[in-house]
Amino acid sequence: MPGLFELPPLLFAQNAAAGAGGNQASSFWTIGPFVALIFLWFYLLLIRPAQKQERMRRELIGSLKKNDRVVTAAGIYGTVVSLDEGQDRVVVRVDDDKNVRMTFTKASIVRTLDSNAEKGKGKDRASETA
Repeated sequence: MPGLFELPPLLFAQNAAAGAGGNQASSFWTIGPFVALIFLWFYLLLIRPAQKQERMRRELIGSLKKNDRVVTAAGIYGTVVSLDEGQDRVVVRVDDDKNVRMTFTKASIVRTLDSNAEKGKGKDRASETA
């Protein structure tokens, strides 16, 4: 009876009489479809949705205009007062009563709100396009 450490090499032994060329080609056609399926799965579940979300974010930032109601990445609600295209800045009015204004980068704007969303009758633009 073989010892405990003599058995694992026997499990991984291959038939050397089959030839090197024929064995490699058949193993490619056996594993190849599975590798292609894994790449397709990663593309459909990870890469494509991320590209779609990034495209929607760029469209949102590009369509910003004065008096849009926005939400920042920090969760601050406000109204766009001015846009500076050259320096990538957005000035947002946070409080109407005290005229509090804050400056953000365009990338920190997460979504815009419809005027109907304020009244509770509609949805925001980000959830409608999702």
